[in-house]
Amino acid sequence: MHQASFVSNDFDPGLNDQQKFALWCESMEAITCCVDISRAEEQPFSAFVHWADYAGVSVSRFGGTIRRIRRSKTAIARGPDDDFCLMFHRGEGTLVVDQVGRETALPSDRAFLGTNGRPADLQSDADFSSTTLTVSRERLLPLIGNVDDLLIQPLDERRAAVAHLRRYIEISVDLLRDPHDVELDSHISTTLLDLTALALGARGDTAQLASMRGLRASRAQEIITEIDRNFTDPDFSVGTIAQRLNLSPRYVQDLLQDTGLSFTERLLERRLQHAMQMLTSEQGDRLKISEIALTSGFSEISYFNQRFRRRFGETPTQSRR
Repeated sequence: MHQASFVSNDFDPGLNDQQKFALWCESMEAITCCVDISRAEEQPFSAFVHWADYAGVSVSRFGGTIRRIRRSKTAIARGPDDDFCLMFHRGEGTLVVDQVGRETALPSDRAFLGTNGRPADLQSDADFSSTTLTVSRERLLPLIGNVDDLLIQPLDERRAAVAHLRRYIEISVDLLRDPHDVELDSHISTTLLDLTALALGARGDTAQLASMRGLRASRAQEIITEIDRNFTDPDFSVGTIAQRLNLSPRYVQDLLQDTGLSFTERLLERRLQHAMQMLTSEQGDRLKISEIALTSGFSEISYFNQRFRRRFGETPTQSRR
């Protein structure tokens, strides 16, 4: 299994709150680690977990009407492992974390490093919400030799890599992979590890290599995400992205070249794919071809027809379902 998702609202409506809670805990434990979970009794139970694994580095997003999560000795006995977990607290309240004799109180959007190998106690004064990266000790220790000294210490949010890692985890959780792509998994795994090393303060050759690979890959993904969000805007440009991400237009172009497509090529492909999707959908049946071109980001219909035929080998009219 490489991806999994469980949402309590999708469970059998005939189940009562306690039965939904038990089923959700069982489902979560099957894909993550064994923990003891306490729900907010004064509220109807509602929770979700989305999980994905990339070549041994897993990422997850979960939350709901949960108040406490413990990695007790009993839980460790049920599922022993000593993986490291880097968690970003995304809830509205304060998250208090207690492990290895240390305690820290985290406000929203702060992160810490924990381990599954030692008992831990996480308590929140509001609904739980977090994103987490999990990696084995064997893979992290060579990158950060003093990693155990960093347990339960809030990450330094002044490091650019911390923000990049948070966003890259979010992207990785949501990425749909069908069919499965081994090379993509390996690339994402490497990028996640590079950003984790930088977020934890790696130095020397490790930091230099991670900066060259991890930060460039993360920034390139941010640029691609901006294109995916804004391709329908006919005035969208490299300058627009550069201004939004506080990068130079030249650097934006350089990062995209690393992905194999220039800005112009990637933007055009995204618009053409959207147009094809519209032409072959029920929704597109109600629109003129000129309207589909405009909603796909093309301002000139003749240019759209020319590029569409060159890309797909047929005219937009011929492509209608």
